[in-house]
Amino acid sequence: MKKFYLPLKLRLFLPVSLLIVIIVASITVFFVKKSLDVFHSQIEDNLRVEVRTISKMFEREATLKNERVRTNLRVAAAAFSDSDLKISPQTFTVEAENQITGEIYDARLNRWYLENEPLYASKWFVDSLQNLLGSTVTIFQKSDSGFVRMSTNVLTREGERAVGTYIPMDSPVSRSISEGETYYGRAFVVDDWYVTAYEPLIYNGQLVGMIYVGDREKNLDKLKDILYDLKIGKSGYPFVFDREGYLMIHPEREGEFWGDSLLFRRVREKGEGVIDYRLEGEGKTMAFEYFEDFEVYVAASVYPHKETAELREDAIFGAIVTAGVSILLLLGFIYFFTTERIYSFFTELQKSREKISRMSRALKESEERYRKLFDSTGDDIFVTDIDENIVEVNNAACETLGYTRSELLRKKMSDLKPEKYREEVAENRRIIFEKGSHSFESEHITKAGEIIQVEFASRLVNYGNEKLVLSVVRNISKRIEYERQILSAIIRGEERERKRFAREMHDGLGPLLSTIKLYINELGSISLSEGERKELMSHTNELIDEAVNSTRTISDNLMPTVINSYGLVKAVQAFCDKVNKTNRLDISFKTENIDQRLEGNVEIILFRVISELINNTIKHAEAENVYILLRKKDGSLTLYFKDDGLGFDSDEVIYSQNKGMGLKNIISRVRSISGKYTINSSPGEGFSIKIEINI
Repeated sequence: MKKFYLPLKLRLFLPVSLLIVIIVASITVFFVKKSLDVFHSQIEDNLRVEVRTISKMFEREATLKNERVRTNLRVAAAAFSDSDLKISPQTFTVEAENQITGEIYDARLNRWYLENEPLYASKWFVDSLQNLLGSTVTIFQKSDSGFVRMSTNVLTREGERAVGTYIPMDSPVSRSISEGETYYGRAFVVDDWYVTAYEPLIYNGQLVGMIYVGDREKNLDKLKDILYDLKIGKSGYPFVFDREGYLMIHPEREGEFWGDSLLFRRVREKGEGVIDYRLEGEGKTMAFEYFEDFEVYVAASVYPHKETAELREDAIFGAIVTAGVSILLLLGFIYFFTTERIYSFFTELQKSREKISRMSRALKESEERYRKLFDSTGDDIFVTDIDENIVEVNNAACETLGYTRSELLRKKMSDLKPEKYREEVAENRRIIFEKGSHSFESEHITKAGEIIQVEFASRLVNYGNEKLVLSVVRNISKRIEYERQILSAIIRGEERERKRFAREMHDGLGPLLSTIKLYINELGSISLSEGERKELMSHTNELIDEAVNSTRTISDNLMPTVINSYGLVKAVQAFCDKVNKTNRLDISFKTENIDQRLEGNVEIILFRVISELINNTIKHAEAENVYILLRKKDGSLTLYFKDDGLGFDSDEVIYSQNKGMGLKNIISRVRSISGKYTINSSPGEGFSIKIEINI
């Protein structure tokens, strides 16, 4: 049998060819694997960027909560300080429950009265502040074992107000308050963690309690809406779960518990980073980070095979084609191997550029999400550097001042001030840099030249190695204008009374006195007969009587005689009887516990107020019935007035420059005796006002 021999050249070439094929195949496999690793690494990096961006949102939310709680505490403390608090030496017993241990003990508490109403278990004060501020509010009384909730809108797990629960003396909050310090920070409130602020309550120089303002720490409704709209790649989404394993935000499984799963145990052990796992038979990659302030994990996950399917196919197909071409080229042109190396170098360079481009897009998207949160507030926000240059503003500031963002970023804060406030900018900033924060009032001038009154709340913040000033600015022009209108109404009312008095004196009493003078001059004439003289004397006496009656009428208008003689109740009843006789209105006037005369100034002002209210009803309301109640109770006098007329938009009338002068006069009179008022009216619903005065 004849042996088969390969040509020498072929035998020499085959080992080299086999070696080249093995080398190229190994390089191809390595290249494909490396490409897949790069794809996966890019997915992990993108997920880390997304998680970090979401964490920044949470940090921003936590910062806003802390700032908001501090501001709300100042408002709540001021409102409580302005209210009339009385502490009775009388005590009562409450079964107080320790909010931490649940232990019950009998607490002896003093009876507190706010605006002459019992404070314990009352709702009106704390609920009015919650409606104004959006935060929960509590008034505490100090006891032997801790601070007991007297009035609160914090709810227990059963949905009831947590009145009677108490914070023990060994808690950080109680220790700070007992030392006379305001407490800011996280605190356990009844059954959950809140971002809180507590301030001591001092009465007659003694610590008697504290006032609290707080927001639930994990109130994620706003962030939830943002995260639901956020998509990651083709198959990914963000989600949030707490340290116990409950899914708090998830597009598909919100509310589920997975704290007993192996994956959750891996998350707890690792703390933060990236984990590969399988879900329902498919591989997933998840990046996560623990946000300590809210005690939650922020995570984002994708299906890598869905994200890289096209890239993987392209990479494998490209690698096979490249390997085939490389083998052919290497076999045919071994000396051009260097060219293949250069090609590989440029391929890797292009992939690096694509990776940088993807990272840039991710950073841009992150910045856009931050900008969306920054611009969502209704107040103007300015960020300025140490040289007073504006480095950042939100949309609200642009809309208020009429400038574009780019125009404001080229200005200093003093450029926005009228001339009289520019010199104060440097002094205010000095205080901010010394104390760390500062609140003050100022003015801004818009692009159109309009002057608006504003209120600044500024604080110093660190950004990298730079110190910046963050200022939240609120437009208070309407509030100041309303105060100005009230003052103007007082002045116009006084001026109107002066003019009316002068007119009555000039048109009524003046001509009578002039005529009397003429008659007296005539009496001095020697040519008059005795009969003519008697007739002149008779006419003169009649004119004098008329002048006296006119003087009495003018005096009655200034100060009704019936008030001086019989008091407010009789005067109002007489006035109502006169109106009832006209059959234009049916007025029902009732009193409770008014058994003595009131202080003179209070009586005349209340008479003027009631008269003005009845006149307004007659002129404008087209009402048929009026109900008036005057009641005295526990050192407080209450006037309640109601008609069944047309009604009106009370806010529109009060804040209008051209309407409601009568109503503004009433408000100014009530305020002149430190009274408080509540107005209820809307079109078609009639009108009512409740006035309360401490006597």
